Amino acid sequence: MNFMDSGLLFGFSVVILDFLAWRFFRLKNEVARLAIRTLLFMALSYVLWRYGLSPLHVAPWTDNPVRHLFAQGLELLWWLQAAQIGSVVLARVVLSPELHREHLFQDILRAIVFMVAALAAVAYVLELPIGGLLATSGAMAIILGLALQSTLSDVFSGVVLNATQPFHLGDTVTIGDIQGEVIERNWRATTLLNGQGNFVIVPNSAASKANIVNESRPPQMHGMTITIRISPRVRPARVIAALRDAIESTVGVLETPKAVVSTHLMHPKFVEYEILAYVASAGSRSATKNEIMDQAYRHLNAHGVELGQPPANDPAPNRAEKLLRGIEMFRALNDAQFTALAKELKHEEFSAGEIIYQVAPDCPDKHRALCIVATGVAALLTPYDGRDVELRRLSPGDAVGRAGILTGVSKGIKLRAISKVAIARLGKDAITPILQQHPEVARAMLESLIALQAQEAEILNELPSPVVEAGGIFGRLLAGMRRLHGMTNR
Repeated sequence: MNFMDSGLLFGFSVVILDFLAWRFFRLKNEVARLAIRTLLFMALSYVLWRYGLSPLHVAPWTDNPVRHLFAQGLELLWWLQAAQIGSVVLARVVLSPELHREHLFQDILRAIVFMVAALAAVAYVLELPIGGLLATSGAMAIILGLALQSTLSDVFSGVVLNATQPFHLGDTVTIGDIQGEVIERNWRATTLLNGQGNFVIVPNSAASKANIVNESRPPQMHGMTITIRISPRVRPARVIAALRDAIESTVGVLETPKAVVSTHLMHPKFVEYEILAYVASAGSRSATKNEIMDQAYRHLNAHGVELGQPPANDPAPNRAEKLLRGIEMFRALNDAQFTALAKELKHEEFSAGEIIYQVAPDCPDKHRALCIVATGVAALLTPYDGRDVELRRLSPGDAVGRAGILTGVSKGIKLRAISKVAIARLGKDAITPILQQHPEVARAMLESLIALQAQEAEILNELPSPVVEAGGIFGRLLAGMRRLHGMTNR
């Protein structure tokens, strides 16, 4: 093997190594991949220079067709490697980080670089006239353009969409009547992941002509609309007040921009109300919407707005009894006990901002009471690190004061009115006979107390896992309740 043949052999060996590195040696780090390919390209350049070959001149050995052909092939491969590395480097330098993730601009830039490299290779390595080649390629471009009008429309529409940036990867958008998360954009289409978990391919030409709603812009603010129909016999002012309380009770609703409740439509059979509210993320809309609907149900009932038609023979419900029957821990009571317990309720009203209930650990037993929200919204506060922290919000049917009523021991809490609030108080002496006769009521109250304390501890970061010691807490609370109310072990 002579000197020239060794150069060709080394050159093709470097090319084969480059192919193997590109095909099989797939590093996750793009910089590392570029560094390896650059080293192999420099090795190929050294081999060409060392053995008298230049990609800027026609290959030697015209008298030996086989050797001349292999030398030309090696020089053409040098231009191919240069185009590959050049396209990657230019993409990192020219394109912004957002555009760098887009396939369309990368493909266009790569096509331009490869086209320039191909023309240079033809001019320097093959010594063919570029003018005639450009004229021929222009005619071919016209023919291909007529044949690929639809595809070219997608390409140019994709360029416009990428230039105007109506959405980015990861955004939740609605294109026409298709909604989903943008997971890929290329030269032909935009791929969305819809709510059913399916890929939806939207051609760029169709996307550019459709109405595009970007639900991820501006960030941290996503609107949602809820429509509720109520009987026209109910005055709209009462319904709107109840719906506003429902929004105040829902923690996931943003305070700014403020939610809006409006009368949307009046019909002989119903009045339609619309709630426009905003949440921090698109993923929380469904959960927040469900919570608003649940709170609307509770507040409408608390304001005396019946969502269904009651039977004609049903007497008008007693508001106090109705309130007690809606509390989960009293479900075991019979009608007579509900009636008796309703008579023990003491009703009070508070304006927004007033303190409804405040208790300290050393509070006398006679001042302890179960405070039940009848209408309105109240916030439960506790002192923490020198300030009052809101633990949760109470809606109609929610109660506070279980710990003091059950065990005579409680930590300092405050209950403050968010809106106009009506409260029903139930003293310890009225609950003791119920607990003695119905241990299941006591157990239900303890379980709800433990669950609420676990939520509060999680908010305050007092315990890493509040549920772990639930059994011990339950036992201690049960023992204290039996001592306070004179209950036997049964």
